[in-house]
Amino acid sequence: MISYYKYYFEFKNRLFLLFFTWFSTLLISYIYKEEVLFILIIPINYLNSLNNQHYSFIFTNVNEMFNVYIELIFFVANQFIILMILYHTLTFLSFGLYKYEFSAFKMTLQFFLLSWLISLLLLYNFLIPVSWSFFLSFQHLETDFQLVSFFFESKIIEYLDYFRNFYYISLMNCHFFTILIFILINIQEKSNKLKRFRKLFYFVFVLFSTLMTPPDIISQMFLSVILILTYESLIFLKCLKISLATN
Repeated sequence: MISYYKYYFEFKNRLFLLFFTWFSTLLISYIYKEEVLFILIIPINYLNSLNNQHYSFIFTNVNEMFNVYIELIFFVANQFIILMILYHTLTFLSFGLYKYEFSAFKMTLQFFLLSWLISLLLLYNFLIPVSWSFFLSFQHLETDFQLVSFFFESKIIEYLDYFRNFYYISLMNCHFFTILIFILINIQEKSNKLKRFRKLFYFVFVLFSTLMTPPDIISQMFLSVILILTYESLIFLKCLKISLATN
């Protein structure tokens, strides 16, 4: 009973620390809410500097900016608390795991953290600028040679939803890559089993690309080709490793 009480006491303390961390992150994010919002629009500011243009955001309700800040700080706090949950889970289970189990768990966590960082870099440097430029290409300012003119005014709350949607898409894609690489690296059997399920993997890749990309064939094909090339590269490296080990 004493040992179980210790585990219960530690678990309760970690839950308290997680709640305190989440609440503190909410408070700090609200204090620096304007700076956090500025970080979110960095890709748009980068486009402004490249194109010598100015994209402004508007709000149409009195309480809209307050709602934006509330949604923003909850978004930041939830993302940070996920990292803390992973850390506390690893440290809580570390004393009950074998050394090789702890190493595997730690490596998996490192893979996910690395994919998280890559997804953020991909989001800021590629997805947001490219997608924003593409969608704004349908905006036409008034000229003498146009029949219809369009002018875009984005609401700040719509940009927040836009950013979050692309963030989750980028995060899911990077984690899918991580899971795929982790599974294929740790497969101990010969590579003929991987080749046997090649068509199934291809179908999963195409299905995943259809669900995770915008509804255009170019994006779907682009992501599918990347997944297939990654899969084939891992099969080649696995065959090379097996052949070197047998020789």
